[in-house]
Amino acid sequence: MRIWPIVVKELKQLIRDPRSLLMNVAMPLLVMVLFGLGYGRSEGAIPVAVANLDRGELGWEFVNQLSNVEGVDVAYYVETEEEAVELVRSGRAYGAIIVPESFTEDVRSGRDAYVKVVVDAATPFTPSIVSQAVTETIYRFQVEVSGLYGATSVRMQQETVYGPSITKMEGFTPISMGLLLHLVPMTLISLSICRERERGTYEQLIMAPISRWDIINGKLVAYTLVSLVNLLGTLYVAILAFDVRVRGSMMDLLLFSALFLMCSLSLGMLVSVLSRNQLQALATSIFLFIPELLFSGMISPVEYISPVIRYGITYTMPMYYFLKGFRAIMLKGHTLLDVREECLALGVMAFIYFSLAIALLRMKLG
Repeated sequence: MRIWPIVVKELKQLIRDPRSLLMNVAMPLLVMVLFGLGYGRSEGAIPVAVANLDRGELGWEFVNQLSNVEGVDVAYYVETEEEAVELVRSGRAYGAIIVPESFTEDVRSGRDAYVKVVVDAATPFTPSIVSQAVTETIYRFQVEVSGLYGATSVRMQQETVYGPSITKMEGFTPISMGLLLHLVPMTLISLSICRERERGTYEQLIMAPISRWDIINGKLVAYTLVSLVNLLGTLYVAILAFDVRVRGSMMDLLLFSALFLMCSLSLGMLVSVLSRNQLQALATSIFLFIPELLFSGMISPVEYISPVIRYGITYTMPMYYFLKGFRAIMLKGHTLLDVREECLALGVMAFIYFSLAIALLRMKLG
């Protein structure tokens, strides 16, 4: 068959490029190992706060039942509803469960009882996790007390701290912006130097009277301008076409996004400096993004990730800090001062990637 010479040629080219071959073989295996370490053996739970205002024994029985449900961790016991809601508002808890004062009396007398649940709808998936845990607790509680007090009805009354109308589109906008500002520019700029080497224009570039600083900064500025235009266009399409609301300052949101963009571009430039060809650069960019997709809180709360992966990988990822800060500004109305820790983390990482890219750029061929 005529295709076999082409197959043999491509395989030989892969074998002659050990770094690309290793990347293609090792990437799937490493991703599966990381996924297994992060989620396979982890019994993660998201933190919630409980305010038991009922002084009867059934209020505490309900709380004990809740503490045994998988998926949530009763991390805070507070005295008032306001304290519980403030923990959710500050981001330390994903939900607040309030047992009202008349809970025990209502159950014993056969009246309808209720439990109030306040969730942080700014983070996708977590409201449903908290609601499911409370629903399961209500079912277990009703089964247990029905033998003592007869059939009883306990309802869940749910509210949100930043709503009640945070739409699905608003909840997923930070994820969309994260993809736009990280994967796309990092991948594009990672190919820049490799493309020049393969086209033969890199020699002309390094022979010009310019320094490493000029080369790196020139490419960063060019890709920053393009990416900022994409950012503005995408964000305003979301606002005008899909009624996405920005509760914080638009200027704060843009400045924070620009900082994250600089971090993404600096990382992509570092990848480009270290890669010998475009295939290596593309594979490395994808390889770096996969852990961000799995462990940054993009698809599930980071509390579900094992502590080893969380402290070893998650807290070193730019995407983790971007999602946390972008959600705080856009959905909660926070300011740059409120997300200063996220700004500092992104700034430090951008500086490290940028400095390494300049230091490791080779101003010669070969």
